[in-house]
Amino acid sequence: MSLTADVQAMLPDLDGYAYFQTSGFSPKLNPVVDEVVHWLKFQSRGPALPFVNRRIEELKRDIRGKVARTVNATPEEIVMTENTTIGINIVANGIDWKPGDNVLLTNHEHPGNRLTWYNLTGRYDVELRFVPMYNDLGRTLEEMDRLIDGRTRLVSVSHVSRRTGLRLPGREVCDLAHGKDTPVLFDGAQSFGAIPIDVRALDCDFYSFCGHKYTMAPQGTGGLFIRRDRIDWLKPSWIGSHSQKSFDQDGHMDLHDEARRFEFATRSVPDQAGFGKSLDIWEGLGWEAIFAGIAAYTDRMKAALLEIPELVLETPSSYDDSSGIVTFHVPGLEAGPLSESLQQHEKVLVSPLEFAAESTRVSTHVFNSDEDLERLTRGIRRVLNE
Repeated sequence: MSLTADVQAMLPDLDGYAYFQTSGFSPKLNPVVDEVVHWLKFQSRGPALPFVNRRIEELKRDIRGKVARTVNATPEEIVMTENTTIGINIVANGIDWKPGDNVLLTNHEHPGNRLTWYNLTGRYDVELRFVPMYNDLGRTLEEMDRLIDGRTRLVSVSHVSRRTGLRLPGREVCDLAHGKDTPVLFDGAQSFGAIPIDVRALDCDFYSFCGHKYTMAPQGTGGLFIRRDRIDWLKPSWIGSHSQKSFDQDGHMDLHDEARRFEFATRSVPDQAGFGKSLDIWEGLGWEAIFAGIAAYTDRMKAALLEIPELVLETPSSYDDSSGIVTFHVPGLEAGPLSESLQQHEKVLVSPLEFAAESTRVSTHVFNSDEDLERLTRGIRRVLNE
């Protein structure tokens, strides 16, 4: 069987839809759902039972190790979170801000990497600076270099743009920022599971990501990488049970030395187990094969879309500068009605983008077929001919 067929065999019933919305929420693989159900039943026996509690603690350690291995970190540098935005908030609220400080974003950021900072501007008098995202990445880096100054406390940018799929040259961003003594946080929501991530090669300070997109894990799963030398530098804003090594009743506590000091209270063990299972599946199929499959399909999609004369591709043509997201528009054609028409007539699911009335986002994965792509292009042509 092919890689596509192998993954399709694990999909739930998609009711005949061509699913091009993985960059929003992916369908969940059947073995992942089975793993969630298994652990829900196991946990329901009561975590107070010694063997149940012991096995759950072993599971948590195993999952942390799998997540760390996926991004080439150590388990001690990983915070298990519920999504990308929580990781961003841990970093944002852990910095000792002073009036007049600034943080650098791009103009392509998700609300999770926008509203977090909007909130801080009123609380700490922090200035927001926005780097325009150009398909000419050299120009983007020049703008970034111009905007970073002695009061820039953090560069917080998406490794892969959720708007166009543009992939920032991560190491170059870090080298530029570190040259001005500025740490870097990457929003990895659109990169984790879609392109290779090596936090050592990137040399980033922080990397936040989620499981519910390209790794096809349950919603409510994710992680935050904090480089070892940044763990003490970042101050915990929310802590509780499980953040500490020890505490007393007189106001004293000793937090964990590792990144898990930023974890507290309870989270869904079954969902975390599903996250671990999804990583097992992709590792078993081979990450290199997954990344190559997404790249090859995305290249075919770009070529097919460019055969439509009226269509304008917003995503860089080179896959090295992009990812599994392809964004396009047709001048004069609104994306909302186009999306609705494709869904009704061809059973094709795509995403119209907010704040860009004509832009449509299509996200690919290895389970997408050539027949899915044919339905997409056929539907666009049908709408243009109506």
